[in-house]
Order: sequence, then C-alpha cells, then structure tokens
Amino acid sequence: MIYGLIAALGWGLADFGGAVVGRRIGSLSTVVVSQGFNALFMTVLILAGHHDLGVLWPYIGFVALNGAASATAYVTHYRALQLGPVAIVSPIGATYAVVGVALAIAVLGERPAGIAITGGIVTIAGVMLASTDLRKVEEGLHKQRPPGLPWALVSAVMFGIGGFLLGYLSQRVGWVVGLWASRMAQLVAFSCYAALRRSEITGIGKNRVTAAAVGVGVADLLGVIAYSSGAASGFISIVLTASAVFPLIAVVLSIVLLHERPVPNQYAGIALVIVGLLLLGLGA
Repeated sequence: MIYGLIAALGWGLADFGGAVVGRRIGSLSTVVVSQGFNALFMTVLILAGHHDLGVLWPYIGFVALNGAASATAYVTHYRALQLGPVAIVSPIGATYAVVGVALAIAVLGERPAGIAITGGIVTIAGVMLASTDLRKVEEGLHKQRPPGLPWALVSAVMFGIGGFLLGYLSQRVGWVVGLWASRMAQLVAFSCYAALRRSEITGIGKNRVTAAAVGVGVADLLGVIAYSSGAASGFISIVLTASAVFPLIAVVLSIVLLHERPVPNQYAGIALVIVGLLLLGLGA
C-alpha cells in the first residue's frame, strides 16, 4: 500500500504540473517531453545495472499492448487536463483503478481479503468525492458535453489496462526491465502519433516551459517507479487502489498554493479516503 501512496504523490504532482504546462505548450508537447525524459532515464538505469533484456521475449506482446494502451492514456489524459474542468476530469481519472483491479482479479486470480476490497471501494469513492466540487460538476453536466469529458473517459480505461499490464510485466521480469520496456514501447507509440499530429507539437524549446515539462516527467517517473516496484512485490490490485488517491494531491496544492477552500463534500470525501486506506492497510 505504501508503494501505491508514493505513486499517488508522483502522479498527483504530475497532474497538477501537466495541467499548467499543457495549457502553455499543448498536451501533446507536454507528453512528448515528459515521457521522452522518462524513457531516457530508464535507459540509463538499464545500462548502469547491466540488466538482461532477454527475459522480455516471452512477453513482447504484453509490452506492445502496454505501450499502446499507456500512450493512448497519457495523450488523452493530458488533453483532458488541458481542456478541463478539473472538477470533472479528476474524479473520472481516479476510476482507472476499478478497471485495473477487475483485470487483476479476472486474469491473475488475485483474491484480496474482503476487508481490503471494502477499503478499496471506500477509498475510490472518497477520492471521487474529495476531488470534486459537486456544485461545479452539476453546472458542468448541464452543458451539452463538458470540455474534456470524452478524453477523460478514454484515459481512465486505458490507464487501467496499462497499469495492469505494467504490473504484470513487473512481476514477471522485474520492475526495472518491465518499466523500461513500457517506456520504450510508449515512446514508439508517441513518435507515431506525433508524426501524424505535427501541428500540435508547439512550444518545445522554450526553455522555462520545456524545463517545466521535464519536471512533469520527473514527478510521473516517481509514480511509475513506486507503482512498478510495489506491483512486483505484492498484489497489483492493492497497489492500484492505493495509487488512485492521486487527485487529492491536486486538491491539497489548490488549497496551499491557490488558497482555495474545500466545499463540504470534499471534507466528507477526505474522511472516506482515510477510512478506506485504513481498511486497505489492514487487509493488505
């Protein structure tokens, strides 16, 4: 569970930074820079550790699927953050854990204790409530189609699939090799997508903004390293559920940096998250 919470910290920081940077240089540019940095870092780690990449061959199909799913997830997620509103995008994003946990139970036969499953359900419900101002959601849903909603839905499903596959690879070949393979497969997918959408690659090379996009990559890397290492040593379903609290980081940052005041439903959601994590910890 601790690994999942560290992953949530990294992904929460990446989301907050990605929303800011994406609105300056575009979502695709943000993804290319941040994930390109991640692929470079993992390559250095692979070379420094002299890891055997031959263990990947039996799982090459899973690597390709992970790359396609995760790349689609990142592109659509940052696009959703660019368009907003975050009050709708964030709680939808947190549901990726439901997809990943369902796959872990159905495919791998994971059977977390009943108290852990209950804790997971309570945690995810709490995250959705705590990361949302229900008044703004109601206002947004009155529109014909809230900006970013379709992108958020796609990203939630793809992150669930990608997260499950990354966890599976980490268990079979080790988290370093599994994460490196995932980042490289994503880089191939990003390159193909960027080649088709060249007009959307803007702003790269502007020193401050590009550096900020690298910072988004650093935060995301913290998340995926914690998630991969946690999945390699325990239940994917437990790590996935704990990592789903990442939208709370954006809530905390908005309170500290933007001096926003939580609404009553957010306090209730935070209380549910605390209860859910306690149950998850007891059942882990």
